[in-house]
Amino acid sequence: MSTEQRHERQFGFLVAPISGDFIGGTIALLDDHAERAKCFEERSNRDGYYYPPEIATYTVDPRTHEQREKVARSERPASVYALPPSHRLELESPLDASNTTCSDDALIIYVLAYLYGTRLQFSDWHFEGRIPYKPTNNIFFHPETCLDFLGHVYEWWRDQPTDIRTRLINILYVLTRARSLEWEWDAFTHQYMVFDAIYRLHTTLNPKAPKANNHRGRFDVLLSEFGIPTDSVLVDKLYKARNELFHEAMWTGSTIGFGSLDRDANYYPHHLSRLNSRLICGIVGYQNDYLESVWWVMGTFYFGLRR
Repeated sequence: MSTEQRHERQFGFLVAPISGDFIGGTIALLDDHAERAKCFEERSNRDGYYYPPEIATYTVDPRTHEQREKVARSERPASVYALPPSHRLELESPLDASNTTCSDDALIIYVLAYLYGTRLQFSDWHFEGRIPYKPTNNIFFHPETCLDFLGHVYEWWRDQPTDIRTRLINILYVLTRARSLEWEWDAFTHQYMVFDAIYRLHTTLNPKAPKANNHRGRFDVLLSEFGIPTDSVLVDKLYKARNELFHEAMWTGSTIGFGSLDRDANYYPHHLSRLNSRLICGIVGYQNDYLESVWWVMGTFYFGLRR
């Protein structure tokens, strides 16, 4: 990789010690990754999340601009905060390194976050809310599969027009951001936005493919297209939850934030997240057993190499 072509950027925080080459680039651990990972773990909550640090307001000397005293009762969780980087990403010849929100390196780190069930960001960017320390997606894969999937998605993405490239990055970003949300209705809203975006992307990529007559039919179209198993009863429940939430500001028959009349409602965002993860495999053409596995089971699934 020549110096002229190389594009390098640090990102984090990824606990997994993944490193290696993929088609178009390289992922490398920072030298002190083990120490940083240990520190990240120690500062994370036992529930598997890292929470925003506490901040406070201080008075400042108007002449020297030096910090003086802390203002009483000004403590609060930070609205945004930074995390140290864990890895370095090198790309051989990015399409557009200047487009910071929809760049080649944004795609790669969001694909990594998708695989490892967490959220990732560039070292000079900030997070909001909690960040998963432990994986939230219940999949298992080998490092070589990770690198193969990265290379496959990157090749597919580079062949697409700008609007398609942007849409895939948005889908991955919102999917992984939903993992930080605590209220089930909020996470469900984000996951349904992802589902709708995937359907729109599919119909754009395949204009002659069958279309759905309504939102319920979008499940049938996508599940059939990618050979994903279905549970019609569950799909009906997800569709009903979507309608009540989007059109009546209700969460499964109850006021938002006051529980639910459906005892299974807390599982709905997780079911939809697992379905979206499989649909993303289908959209980019990565054919493996995970794509065709059931998505309504709370278990660990093997994410294998493409066939």
